[in-house]
Amino acid sequence: MTMPPEDAIAPASPKHAADGRGELTIADRVIEKIAAHAVAEVDRATGIPRRVLGMAVGGSDQAKVRARVYGDVATVEVSMAVDWPAPVLEVAKQVRSHLRERFMTLAGLATAEIDIEITALNRPETRMKGRVL
Repeated sequence: MTMPPEDAIAPASPKHAADGRGELTIADRVIEKIAAHAVAEVDRATGIPRRVLGMAVGGSDQAKVRARVYGDVATVEVSMAVDWPAPVLEVAKQVRSHLRERFMTLAGLATAEIDIEITALNRPETRMKGRVL
């Protein structure tokens, strides 16, 4: 069995195949889950802490993400926290870059816009061990 030369095979678009095989649609919710997980993969980036009466309680949750997919392009809004004293702008830049890479790798999507809102700075717990007040 001989294979045709590679230049004779036309690549099919991942969204819509020319030979009528159908199309692939990626739901907004899928991109939101990818983004929330990807934020946690970046050093010093965290989810938003749970709050009761304005006070952070317990550990941090996942980043809050809203995404819209238009064809093969996504727009994303992320609300997240940064571990203090990390440089906020640098962490946001790393998150944005990582999200672009993960969307392309996992879903084949380009990103038109990634808006990042830092809603909290997580302070390290300061405990005075072994000291009596």
